[in-house]
Amino acid sequence: MDILIIKPSSLGDIIHGLQFAESLRSGIDNARINWVSRELFAPLVQSCRTVDHTHVFHRNGSVSSFIRLIREIRQTHFDWALDLQGLLRSGLLCRFAHADNKAGRSDAREGAGWFYKTRVPLPASGPDAHALDILMEFTRLLGQAPAEPPPLQFDAKLSDTNRAALGQAEAKRILIFPESRRAEKEWPHFEKLTETLLGQAPELQLVWVATQPTELGSIDSERLVNLSGQTGIEELPALIDSADLVVANDSGPMHLAAAMHKPVVALFGPTDPQRFGPWGQLENVLIAPGADLANLPAAQVADFILKRLG
Repeated sequence: MDILIIKPSSLGDIIHGLQFAESLRSGIDNARINWVSRELFAPLVQSCRTVDHTHVFHRNGSVSSFIRLIREIRQTHFDWALDLQGLLRSGLLCRFAHADNKAGRSDAREGAGWFYKTRVPLPASGPDAHALDILMEFTRLLGQAPAEPPPLQFDAKLSDTNRAALGQAEAKRILIFPESRRAEKEWPHFEKLTETLLGQAPELQLVWVATQPTELGSIDSERLVNLSGQTGIEELPALIDSADLVVANDSGPMHLAAAMHKPVVALFGPTDPQRFGPWGQLENVLIAPGADLANLPAAQVADFILKRLG
């Protein structure tokens, strides 16, 4: 069975889509998954063992590049084309796909719902359901019931430079992801947390990972590895796999770690963890008082982490 999944962005949404797709594969022996991904996230999607082929969508590309993408997609005949994004461009891609069956979200926006006859209802809990639960309703189209997705697996490896920087952790390794897509979702006390953990747990190795370079000159420790600005998205699965615990805001790396069944401590402020928290690990969420992450003290987070590590 050939299935086209249209889910270009964002990273967290793509991770949830991959979990849904892996659930399909686990129940359909001959499932072959083609994926439409934004160019920024394509390397990660390509490395995921769930996906057989990736079509690259250039978000800021020209009309001609969008037409080329449509022609590329139409070269394959699909049993199903599924628009998990629910926006105009994804709806158009679904409309022009060569597929026997087409479906999209019942909460599609920008008129995307006009491009397919089948619209998948929301879960019984409605629009407040977890983002993954909403996508898992698509499994019913193929005769399955929503179930806990298997862990995602990737063919990913670290660069020689980053592997050398990490070395061999003598004890436990914690990855710290201090970024998020929106500033109000970024906890401001990660440096204080790092200092606290280095002082309280001399066996830990702490690794900072971020898209932008971050100076941590005030912290002098051989057990701190600063990889900020030095890792590509395709390296994230290998980094996460090497860790004992991941600490992150509400962000794509948080969802990726949870999807890989890696222990996560997630820090939440203005967003609702019941809708956007780490799947299967909501007990590992710390919620800031007053929905303001500045109100969540580093000492409390450090204590929570050390208890999780045992």
